[in-house]
Amino acid sequence: MGKFERDSFTVKGGSIRLYRRSDSKSDIWQASVHRPDQKVDRFSTKTADADEAARIAERHYDRLRFAEEFGIPLDQRTFRQIGELWFAEVTARPISDRNKNNYRGILDRYLFPFFGNKIISLIKPKDIAQYHSWRKEYWSTGPGKDIEFITYSRDGQTLKRPAIHRTPSLATLAREDVALRGVIQKAISLGYANNYEVLKFKSASIGDNSRGALSREQYQKLVAASWERSMLVPNGQTLYYRQLLAVYIQFMVMTGLRPGEARRLRFMDIKDGYVVLQESKTKVRKVVGVAGFSGIISFLHDVHQALYGRDVRDEEDNPFPRPTDYLWRDYQKDEPIHDFKRSFNELLAYCGITHDEHQNGKITIYSLRHTYAHFRIVYGGVNDVYLLAQNMGTSVQMIEKYYGHLEPLHRKDELKRVHRNSASDKLMDNINDLFGLPPFEL
Repeated sequence: MGKFERDSFTVKGGSIRLYRRSDSKSDIWQASVHRPDQKVDRFSTKTADADEAARIAERHYDRLRFAEEFGIPLDQRTFRQIGELWFAEVTARPISDRNKNNYRGILDRYLFPFFGNKIISLIKPKDIAQYHSWRKEYWSTGPGKDIEFITYSRDGQTLKRPAIHRTPSLATLAREDVALRGVIQKAISLGYANNYEVLKFKSASIGDNSRGALSREQYQKLVAASWERSMLVPNGQTLYYRQLLAVYIQFMVMTGLRPGEARRLRFMDIKDGYVVLQESKTKVRKVVGVAGFSGIISFLHDVHQALYGRDVRDEEDNPFPRPTDYLWRDYQKDEPIHDFKRSFNELLAYCGITHDEHQNGKITIYSLRHTYAHFRIVYGGVNDVYLLAQNMGTSVQMIEKYYGHLEPLHRKDELKRVHRNSASDKLMDNINDLFGLPPFEL
C-alpha cells in the first residue's frame, strides 16, 4: 500500500490496484493500471462503488491490451493537441505572415471544429471523407452560412472582410489538405498514431494537371502592354508601380521564382546572372536566370533611381539602389509591396488575356512561374529535367506531373511544318532574342 493510500485491493493478478486516497475524505476510488509498455496509468474512477470502480479499471486495462495487440499507440493525443504542435513547428520556419495566418485560420475554422477532440490515432479514412463533405458545405448550408464577416490580422491590425457564401474551389480545398496531412504526419512522427492509411486520401482533384502558362505571343503582348501603360502616366506613384510591374513580369519569367520567394529579395541577393535565395537559416538556393536577366536588373536599377529622383551620374560616389533595398519596394515605405496580383489582373484585362492559348488553364500571377517552365522545356532545349527542377526548387516528379505534356502539344507547328506570316516570324524572333535562344526555324 502506498503512503497516501487506504482500503486498497488488486485485480487482474495485480496488474490493477484500486485505492482511496488517505489524504482525502472522499470515498472515490483511484486506479493504478500497469500498461504493456511497463508504464503506469493513474486516474480517478469517479465512483465510490468498489465493484463499479473495478469494472472501469478493467475496461481501461483491456483497451490497453487490445491496443498493444493491434498496434495502436498506447499514448493518446487529440487532433487539436497535435495540430498545435504542427503549427508551432511550421511557424518556426521562415514563412510569410500571410501563410502563418492562413494556417491558423484553416486550423481554427475548419480542422479543429471538426476533428478537435477526436483521438488522432482513431481517425479513419471515412472520417476524412466526412470532413471533406462538411467542408464543401461549410459556407453554403453548414456552420458558416450565417457568418457575415471574417476577422483577420495583417501588419499588426485587426481587419474584417465580408464572408463569401459559396462552395470553395478545388484549389482551395487542396491547399487546406496540406494542413490536414501535416497534422497527421506529425502525429505519426511522434508515435501518437500509426494510421498510415489515412494519409492515402486524395485531395480534391483540380482537373487537368496542366498549368496555365503564357504562350510566346501572349507573353510578348503582356510585356509590351506593361511598358506601354507606364508611358500613359507622367510620373509619381502610378508610374513607379507600372514600371515595377513591367520589370517584375520579365524577371519572374526569366527566373521561375515563386511570388513568395521573389517578394523579399534585396539587391544584394542578385549576382551576375543568378539569384541567391535564402530558403532557410541553413539552406541557400542559387537560381540561374536566362539570357537577358542582367538587362532586366539594369532596368530595375533605373526604376529605383527614378523613384528617388537620383541622377545616374551620382552612382559612382553614392551607389544606388543600396544593397539592402528591396527589389519590389513599396512606394511609400522601405518594405516590399504585398503582391502584384491586383495590378497584374488589371493588365491581363487590358490585354484581353484570361486563359492559356489552349483554354486549359486560367492565367494568374503564378502563371509567370509556369511560363518559365513552359519556355525552358518547349523552346529552351532543356533536356536535363533534374537541372530544371533544381533551379525551380521543386522535384522531378512535379516537373513531369505538371509539365510533361508540353513537348508534343506546343511544338505541333514544327511537326506539321505550318508556314507563318512575316509578322509572326518577327514576333517569335523577338522572344527568342529576349531569352537568348536560337532562331525558331521550320
